[in-house]
Amino acid sequence: MLALNITTSLRGRLDDRARDVPSCTEKWWAIADSTLNGYADQILAVANGIIVGVFDVRGWRRDPNANSKVVFGLAPAGEWQWLVGQPSPVTWHKAQANPVRKLGTLMVGELRARRPHHSDAGHGWSLDVDADGQAATVRGPGRIMVTAIEHGTARLATSAKEA
Repeated sequence: MLALNITTSLRGRLDDRARDVPSCTEKWWAIADSTLNGYADQILAVANGIIVGVFDVRGWRRDPNANSKVVFGLAPAGEWQWLVGQPSPVTWHKAQANPVRKLGTLMVGELRARRPHHSDAGHGWSLDVDADGQAATVRGPGRIMVTAIEHGTARLATSAKEA
């Protein structure tokens, strides 16, 4: 797994690519072939120290029009989406030049051990229970409101769609 710091490109200070997470993650990386062959199965996109995207690498190529920098073929990494919004397991210091970090087997194993139990409940709702069972995250198909809390149960609803 690789972690790529996309903070600068996401802010629009690096180049003219679109300002969405996949576009900022997919192209123009200076990475050695040996690093790609050993670590480029998945990518954590990190901005300001927070994971903003996790992708499976479907392939990569070197762009001859961009000094042979790497362009990735990416797809959302379903099993890792729970990491989005979490602090990055690797950090970059201010003015540190290399935006690429390798995540070795031990670090990936530690991340995997923190993976919550996930349940898709249907209609766009899902529940992620933390690995220790002490907390849970609910995701819904829109803005979520807490409508009641009683006896260990929280009732949630999505807000009315905006006109």
